[in-house]
Amino acid sequence: MPRGATAILPRFLRVEFSVTAMKSYSGCWTCRLRRKKCDETRPECRNCSSLQITCYYGQEKPAWMDGAAGQMAKAKEVKDEVKRAAARRRGSQSVDVLETNVASARTQENVTPFSDAGVDMLRLPNRPRDPASRIHVGGDPSSSSSPTHPSLAYTWPDGGAAPISPFNTHHNSAVTTPGYNGLGTLFAGTSGDPASADEEIDRRFVVFYFDHFFPFLFPFYRPPLLEGGRAWVMELAVRNKAMWHTTLCLSSYFISVALDNTASGHEFCKTLAWERLLRQTDVTFRMLQRDLEGVTSSDAQSLIIETSRIMGGVIQLLKFEVSAGNFENCQTHLDAAIVLFTQIFRATGYDANKNGELPTFNDILSRMGDPPWTMQVQQSRAWNSDQAAFRFFAVLLLLDDIVTSTCLEEPPRLQKYHALLLSTDSPDGKASLSFEEFVGCESWAILQIGQIAALDAWKKSLRKTGQLDTMELVARAMEIKRTLVENLAYLDAAAHAPRTPNPVDMFMLYNSHALSTPGDGSTVVTRIWAHAALIYLSVVVSGWQPGSSTIRENVARAIELLFQLPAPALLRTVVWPFCIVGCLANPDEQCLLRSMVQALVPLRLFGATQKALEIMENVWKRRDAIDVNTWDFAACVHTLGYVPLLV
Repeated sequence: MPRGATAILPRFLRVEFSVTAMKSYSGCWTCRLRRKKCDETRPECRNCSSLQITCYYGQEKPAWMDGAAGQMAKAKEVKDEVKRAAARRRGSQSVDVLETNVASARTQENVTPFSDAGVDMLRLPNRPRDPASRIHVGGDPSSSSSPTHPSLAYTWPDGGAAPISPFNTHHNSAVTTPGYNGLGTLFAGTSGDPASADEEIDRRFVVFYFDHFFPFLFPFYRPPLLEGGRAWVMELAVRNKAMWHTTLCLSSYFISVALDNTASGHEFCKTLAWERLLRQTDVTFRMLQRDLEGVTSSDAQSLIIETSRIMGGVIQLLKFEVSAGNFENCQTHLDAAIVLFTQIFRATGYDANKNGELPTFNDILSRMGDPPWTMQVQQSRAWNSDQAAFRFFAVLLLLDDIVTSTCLEEPPRLQKYHALLLSTDSPDGKASLSFEEFVGCESWAILQIGQIAALDAWKKSLRKTGQLDTMELVARAMEIKRTLVENLAYLDAAAHAPRTPNPVDMFMLYNSHALSTPGDGSTVVTRIWAHAALIYLSVVVSGWQPGSSTIRENVARAIELLFQLPAPALLRTVVWPFCIVGCLANPDEQCLLRSMVQALVPLRLFGATQKALEIMENVWKRRDAIDVNTWDFAACVHTLGYVPLLV
């Protein structure tokens, strides 16, 4: 951290162990450790109470107050506790993201398209609204009132106050969009004035994201040239203000971490990156709120496009939170994205009251405009920027929903869309979407995890009422296991078979070495997910049995495959499997799994992976105290006190 940058950091990121603070010699041991003045209140002093951390007090000096390694280790532990508590406090007062409408969405699946009820659930109106009913953004707070239903949108507590973002700087200026001038000026020169220089830096940050950080986050996403490639990432950022700012959030964070891990001499750059990070997180929430308030079209095509762009911005913001290691708001962002996704399907005008049939994915895409060209080669199809973005973010959302369902003990909330979007039962045998193209794992493996999560929820609901039929449970589980085992056998047999480059991606034919990592890695990644699915299935059916032959075989095989990943950074693509495998690993396997995380550099860019290891460590510590009759994977995750997004 550069000197001078601390002053611009939010409170929860500042160093908590000030060496200049007044010591306390009769206060709690926590304050003494932190070198803070203690008010000596019992059983919890005011300092510890306000920070929501453990207050250690007593006459006897704790063993860790040894003035050496033990004290240093405990200081780090308390410092981490301060940060976690700060995240919890932010979560309790953070943006109020669609809580009421999410609950309504689960019970109002038959809302007529464009009805007031369906539109108001997300504050996506089908007509212009009275400006007085909209939330105030910038300027004088007294000039407009709060919305009628403030909990139905991305809002913040006070009508005129700044949004409470993960990096809130209490900035309360009007919404601005520095650097955002549209596609035509993306690479325009600057005139030397501060505003132009500021815009140029923002443009460079966006290009850095496109060139370096987007491929880092999504290493398997390499759409063919004739489908449009990844150009939509840049096009959407410069056409949509919210996406521009979420992109700057991610880029600013990555640049700040990258510079913070280099040698000294980059103080100005580090400070600049942090300043932009703090500013962009503030502005991003404002822009998403403004976009939600600004959707006024009654035209289905415009409504679909505008809503899909907002959904993309929310999901990109979610990825920023996960990358930064802030998981407290993940569920609220995910809730928002799911509601937006379902509203997009409703906007096509299908009548759920008649036959309940959903529109096809192509129906949705066709409402987003025409492709840039119409040439088709080997079933390849070009997509315009909105179509390509919706396909990309829809896959990320489906994956996040499935993974989260395993932690919440409930079926995936978007499960009814799986057959529509991911099934290969179409006449040409090709699904509308494929997980493999976007995240490196073949669809069947992730879909079966969703099926297992639904089976787990079904089992627990019936067991509570004493109606569980064990034979039916086993029968359902055997069907899932058959799918996993058969596909795994096919992959194992073809593991060393040469992969044929896609002839459509003509430039890759002259750069074949670049195909080896994604291709080979995709096979390994799929097999890791599949073995983890078999472990998860065994736990759901038979309970927590770490010593069973099925568990031991699949854990050992998964760990072997984890070490076959072409690059250590690809561990970020298998966080959920890594976590469940680690929770059931033997003591002699734990050091291997720790070493995989320690090999990630810089570690701060792997927030979800660190969280997975923290869950595993919690389980390892209480291994001997676990009740095998009640423990399961969801219980492992809940040792954190909240549910992180393990993707």
